[in-house]
Amino acid sequence: MLTLAIDTSTDNLGLALMESGQLRGEYNLSLKRQHSEKLLPLIEQIFELLGIQPRELNGVAVATGPGSFTGLRIGITTAKLLGRIFSIPVKGISTLEIMAAGIAEPYLLPLIDARRKRVYCSFYQNLRTANDNFLKEIYQPTAISIAELPELLSNYKEKEITLIGEKKKEVRRVLEANAFSTRLAEAESDLPRAAVLARLGENYFKTGQRDDIYQLKPAYLKKPQAEINWQQKYGNN
Repeated sequence: MLTLAIDTSTDNLGLALMESGQLRGEYNLSLKRQHSEKLLPLIEQIFELLGIQPRELNGVAVATGPGSFTGLRIGITTAKLLGRIFSIPVKGISTLEIMAAGIAEPYLLPLIDARRKRVYCSFYQNLRTANDNFLKEIYQPTAISIAELPELLSNYKEKEITLIGEKKKEVRRVLEANAFSTRLAEAESDLPRAAVLARLGENYFKTGQRDDIYQLKPAYLKKPQAEINWQQKYGNN
């Protein structure tokens, strides 16, 4: 099985090719607002460098956010296009799940800055087995004020929670002020890795999970600011 992973949900642009559990190649590049210009050339480049033909693909895994509004549309549209061209399955995966799946700690809180002292987050328990780690989603992805996190996580006050991503130091201060035990993930784990997305995608495809490409859409969790401004000025009509 050959899986292509595409992540344009953050300032990083991530691409990876995984073949039956073996990572063949990976890009994680800080390109900020250049996703629309760089994504397709980099996809062509990674196939060319590895000597793989795009028609050999068996599936595409794509990050669905939360994250950049424009970036998410670019990545998901590209994944859908590849799915149609090659008649292969496409699986959308939460950016927060990708971040959590890269760390083997018991309780995981991945974070993405949502501005105005808010974060996008979800909460996972890592259930280890002899052969693998499985993430149990305790709280679904949400946008929340940092000040509200102690209440959200109140049932896990006795657990050590690993904080991943943006705003982790600010979140740590708030949680520890409320008697939580926390640890900070290493810096290299603070952005989603394309190789982790490829691994998750391959695992989903093995169990027959795929998305309807006509229904797959970004998980924004909040409206774009332009839409908010429009509604404030003109209402919902």
